[in-house]
Amino acid sequence: MARLQDLMALPGAIAAGKFDNTGKLLAYTGDISEKSAEIAALMGVSNLATSNMQAKGFSTYSGKDGFFPVQGFAVAAGKYAACIAGDVGVFVEIENADFDKIFSTIMP
Repeated sequence: MARLQDLMALPGAIAAGKFDNTGKLLAYTGDISEKSAEIAALMGVSNLATSNMQAKGFSTYSGKDGFFPVQGFAVAAGKYAACIAGDVGVFVEIENADFDKIFSTIMP
């Protein structure tokens, strides 16, 4: 399990947080407001749930195993990306990010 300090040490990291399975923010650090961190926690848990639903459906439809359960995901737009796995997430500047390193650090 990645600690928030480990996530903040990743290249390009600007904020990191931990949340529970209801999307409640448990802890965060970095250059975002608490309200933004709360919204990010809800985004993390809701997108993991949606991704699992889609992965389960695709596995069932295609007959291919290996898509479910989802372990993590990244959403990238503009200058930033959110990388979420398990109960933690990190926001990074895309141009400075090393996504292989991020996911090797963040995966449960």
